[in-house]
Amino acid sequence: KQWYQRRVAITAGGSFVVYGKLRNLFGRLESLSVNYTKGTKISDGCDITFNKPILSKKNSSFKVALSKENVLNRTGSFTSSDCKSNILYQLNMLGGTNLFEAGALWQQIHGTNAPIKIREEFGHHMKCSARHTYIRDTRNDMLVATQGSRIHLVTELAGFMGDVHHVKVNTETQFNAPLFMGFTGTLSLRGGILHRTSAENRTWITDKFFCGGPGSVRGFFADGVGAGQCGGIAHWGAGLSLTRKLPYSPHIWGLGRFMRLHSFVNAGSLVSDRNDLFKNPRVSVGSGLIIKVGNAMKMEINYAVPIKYQPSDVVNHGLQFGIGVNFM
Repeated sequence: KQWYQRRVAITAGGSFVVYGKLRNLFGRLESLSVNYTKGTKISDGCDITFNKPILSKKNSSFKVALSKENVLNRTGSFTSSDCKSNILYQLNMLGGTNLFEAGALWQQIHGTNAPIKIREEFGHHMKCSARHTYIRDTRNDMLVATQGSRIHLVTELAGFMGDVHHVKVNTETQFNAPLFMGFTGTLSLRGGILHRTSAENRTWITDKFFCGGPGSVRGFFADGVGAGQCGGIAHWGAGLSLTRKLPYSPHIWGLGRFMRLHSFVNAGSLVSDRNDLFKNPRVSVGSGLIIKVGNAMKMEINYAVPIKYQPSDVVNHGLQFGIGVNFM
């Protein structure tokens, strides 16, 4: 039966989303969805996705997506206007979800108050790439897990057409385990590298890595670690945290059901030269409060103290507020 679904929501990144979906278009579970997004990072965007399940294979599907969005980078004071087309095939194997993707991107980088190094990259760029994403998630809670693990690995090869030629690998992992007296230990690891495959073409800022902020290395402002406004070609991060429920009954005002205390140690680095990746790591420590907001996002209110940093870093010693889904 064909039916229509619509929804209005606010995402973890603070964006306002209007969502509509037509289901069972041709009687074999096909769907067509349309999203309109307006927010802080994506100033405005729209995407259309057609999804066709592969009925002969469980949890497999074929997708075609078209999108147009304007992405604002507040750190570098520039905006990228992106037109994208993607063909995707989703398959469950190797104990997780595999997403095989071929895409084309036409991008314009522009702005008014950007630094000179970023202005040199202004203009139109085109990227054709193949990407593989692997996700394996066994956590008992997507936001505040007490056991289980998550592995997220993305590998991209660009250079079939256009002026972008690179191999890019980025990974995020998280391991959670119950400890003693209601405490939970969490180990988070991140890392990525960007290798240019052609000396004749540059690596544009929209493909580079950034590090620092409440969801990354706490105790620093957003993108405040390392290469700063212009991004880097390699990064790593590690976080170790200890969490537990509030030390009183969860039935008092119902707070204990969605609030946890935590203490953390974060370390990481971002560089423009791979040989410097593990030189001068940044380190911060702190404690704070985790607030789970439904099943959509969580908030953190932390007091962070950077104990190792470089003069070029933008540190945030004191209270820090973050909202999102994935924290280190």
